[in-house]
Amino acid sequence: MELRDKTRAFLALGSNIDNRGRNIESATSILSTKAGLLLYRASSIYESPAAGDIEQPDYLNRVLEVETWLEPMDVLNLCLSVENEMGRVRKKAKGPRNIDVDILLYGDMIIRTDELSVPHLELYKRPFFLVPLKELLGDVIPPGENRRISEILAGLSPYEISIYDGKPY
Repeated sequence: MELRDKTRAFLALGSNIDNRGRNIESATSILSTKAGLLLYRASSIYESPAAGDIEQPDYLNRVLEVETWLEPMDVLNLCLSVENEMGRVRKKAKGPRNIDVDILLYGDMIIRTDELSVPHLELYKRPFFLVPLKELLGDVIPPGENRRISEILAGLSPYEISIYDGKPY
């Protein structure tokens, strides 16, 4: 694991099976204990319908703001290790999952490799990433974009997203 100067990164958490709220809280807690990663802030938890064509339960999502001294690939490996630790099984691409941990932003870097894309390839298409990110960052112009987050959201198809009420489903 390589160390670098401190970088601010944003990680997305998502869950739509089992106890979704507990899964989001558990992933937040696990990530807060990882070496090389300092949890700075967590967004509210949001609920939204699943994106895509696969029929599945609604998702809960949260974005974490972290400071890290790790290289981007090491942060990706850490995210994957949390998914494994929580028992994620990859059955179907974009299918239901107990936890998903993605890197949305890593400083101002733009990374495109076979293993890692930052900003996340779907970031500017998905309200469940953008709404909690805006909660933490404010209405800024994110890396790789020339519009504010509110302008990106305004350009998306109508969407449903709300702050999670905490009720178990």
